[in-house]
Amino acid sequence: MQSVEPRILATTSRMPFAVDEIHKLGETKRFLIASDTFRAAPGSHSRGAKKHITVPAPTQETEAFVDKVIETIDAEQINWLLPMFEEVFYLAAHRDRIAEGRDVELFFPDLETLRKVHDKVSFAQLCKDLGLPVAETLTATDDEQFKAALGHWEHWFARAAFGRGGLDIATNTGPLAGEADVDTIHPSADDPWLVQEFLKGVDRCSWSVVHHGEVVLHACYEHPLTIDNRGGIIYESVDSPESLETAQRIARELNWHGQISFDYLMTEDGVHHMVECNPRPTAGCTVATAEEFDTALFNPGELVVVPAGRKKMIKAAVLRDALMHPSRAAANFKAAKGATGVYDQSKDHMPLLYSALSLQHIFAYRKHLGMNKDKGETLVATQFFDVLYDGSPIS
Repeated sequence: MQSVEPRILATTSRMPFAVDEIHKLGETKRFLIASDTFRAAPGSHSRGAKKHITVPAPTQETEAFVDKVIETIDAEQINWLLPMFEEVFYLAAHRDRIAEGRDVELFFPDLETLRKVHDKVSFAQLCKDLGLPVAETLTATDDEQFKAALGHWEHWFARAAFGRGGLDIATNTGPLAGEADVDTIHPSADDPWLVQEFLKGVDRCSWSVVHHGEVVLHACYEHPLTIDNRGGIIYESVDSPESLETAQRIARELNWHGQISFDYLMTEDGVHHMVECNPRPTAGCTVATAEEFDTALFNPGELVVVPAGRKKMIKAAVLRDALMHPSRAAANFKAAKGATGVYDQSKDHMPLLYSALSLQHIFAYRKHLGMNKDKGETLVATQFFDVLYDGSPIS
């Protein structure tokens, strides 16, 4: 660990887990600059951010984005670079240029390691090689293979290798059955799809802070409530030795350095089947305390596992779901009982206001792609079109 006080640049401050981590680092009195591609990003207005800046879009303007990051590191004497979303791939691709001549902690792995876990095909193979449970999987790289794979099981679930946020999926079973038209899906060698047997069980997720292959902070959680049957909006920590063992095994195998998250499908027998990896923070960070997170980053010691029973929520999303589906309101509020907010934490309410103001970014997304609300795009898709990584080569 560095002996000097950390001066942190956190990138992509819009996401709820970014809001939470920025708030936590403010609670522990750290110096942090928050950045995103638009000024109204909620985390940029947390009291945890001493300053906030706007940066070019990593996905569309990679070189300009990296230039701005380097400029900020130099101007603000930044010594910790803490990515929050898939801009991590663009930072990793320019890792050497960012680090050259600078004493800065790059809290993320190299690009090759990131790609290995981000690509669902190579991640599934990694899990098999490590003896971790994975649903039986077929990979399709053309239409013929895709149709054959769909006929392999009575109940199936298909996903794009680089899909994220509950998007680019298709299934004939469960609440999402029939939402995607399989005739519009055309896998290729550059954009393969995985088809798996549909397993029944409980969705679980984990989040870990890792230093050079050793997990130092770990949380496993479930979603008592999700938005549109995709992303969770209530997070409750659970006991899961299985998820901890998995995170440790993969972290050691890859000598991981940074934050890492996994999705699982836990079947009735308690087996945690591997689903995907998000090589970044996710909502698990919200159930850790500020002290636990700060220590894990800057002064790690013995492993800390978040105990079961902690609960956080995105209040606005819970209310939205109740208003859109009145028949579910009572169940929603019961699920939210005991949960505290992510965007509206103690003495830090501006992120809640800016979560509404940031809707301008959604409108920009629709305008950019020539879309409108009648075409069925989800709120999830609009959140990260300019910080997404789809597996393409990075210049």
